[in-house]
Amino acid sequence: MRRFILKMASILRLFDAAAIAALMQGIAALLATLLVLAYARHKIGNLRVPVDDPTIQSLIPLLQLSYLLTAAGVAATRHRFIDSTAARIRRASRLRNPSDPDRAANTLTIALWFTAMGLAALSLGSPPSFLTARGWHLGYVDAAPILWSGMLSIGVASFGANAQAAALKP
Repeated sequence: MRRFILKMASILRLFDAAAIAALMQGIAALLATLLVLAYARHKIGNLRVPVDDPTIQSLIPLLQLSYLLTAAGVAATRHRFIDSTAARIRRASRLRNPSDPDRAANTLTIALWFTAMGLAALSLGSPPSFLTARGWHLGYVDAAPILWSGMLSIGVASFGANAQAAALKP
């Protein structure tokens, strides 16, 4: 059992960059959401803008786009966890195929980039019905598109960060 736990821990260390990027993106998304909702509440609270005004409704796509841009920035940021994850991915790639040591890392890079781009495309779309059916609201704004985009932007950041780590050459 102990051997299994140690093996799983070594496998999970391949995702250090993804975990740090997910944490950074989660904090950025939370801060952006709080700022936009505070702005919306202020506009509505002072009775300057009615609730169904397009100004308030246009904040959701702006928030979705800000999530995506911050996720791209987090994924592109290079830090020590990217470097350590890159070294571990390269080592695992060499162990997997000693005759072509870059093959597994290159395949992983492509798979991670496609996943990050797919999540980015999904984050700009409408949320699935199970989220919209719940009828959650954050103040005066429907929460489903915000939650959907926020969750997917965390995926974009984490998959993008690991893709960057897999693409780094020693």
